[in-house]
Amino acid sequence: MMHQMTGEPIVTAIMPTYNHAAFVGAAVESVLAQTFGAWELIVVDDGSTDGSPDIVRGYRDPRIRVIVRDHGGLHRLRDLYQTALEWSTAPLLAILEGDDTWLPDKLALQVPDFDNPGVVLSYGAGWLIDEFGCRYDLVEPPLPDASRTNEPPGSILPSLLANNAILSPTVVLRRSALQSIGGFWQPDGVPYLDHPTWLLLAAEGTFAYHSAPVGSWRRHPGQWTTSIVESRSSEPEAAYLDLVTERLSGKTHGSSVLPPRETLLRRHTERAMVNRWRLALL
Repeated sequence: MMHQMTGEPIVTAIMPTYNHAAFVGAAVESVLAQTFGAWELIVVDDGSTDGSPDIVRGYRDPRIRVIVRDHGGLHRLRDLYQTALEWSTAPLLAILEGDDTWLPDKLALQVPDFDNPGVVLSYGAGWLIDEFGCRYDLVEPPLPDASRTNEPPGSILPSLLANNAILSPTVVLRRSALQSIGGFWQPDGVPYLDHPTWLLLAAEGTFAYHSAPVGSWRRHPGQWTTSIVESRSSEPEAAYLDLVTERLSGKTHGSSVLPPRETLLRRHTERAMVNRWRLALL
């Protein structure tokens, strides 16, 4: 079993930040509040101009490390995650961007999932919060019950390809599984890496799912995701559908027949429209 051990982190929390001064304190404090203490936090800042790194350095906890890089933008997001991965030492990795938060029992709930050697990713329901930290919706991944745990491996792919239903602040990963796919994957021209990475991991093992919320995803006008929703269609996702199919060729279970590309493109277009309406309501 993965026990808490003093001085030996079991989980590395990876926190990419860029101009998150208004929110990064809450993000760090949500890690400090964890009831499971065997963690390390690696904050990789993408050249913020608002003092975000100094805010994090103000927390005098030896488990927190801050790394500052020159600004690379969304299309070099993988560099931030890979930097954190290189500096990390723990067998598990948890994602927490600098404007999101965790619930206090997140790690205590999810770390035991990896006592099962077949589990490569743990995730769960999550709160949507606004710029003031107020909860306004609960997101339960709209995935069929039969495929939520991705058992057999690959069975979640038809649903996950059509909809990135896994919120990154709810995710914990097995480091060895991530390394087996070459680390975090950000296809050329795609301004994010969570969805592509989850897709590849789906062929590596099973997932664990928690119906209780374990993280909170903040929606606010300045966030990276919001800027994508405002300015782009689903074209970035559509561009890597063929790449996903190619990389997963021969790895998926016989029952995991992927939907036709035209079906996926239509679903992405519909989802982009829904996201714009949600943003307008927010």
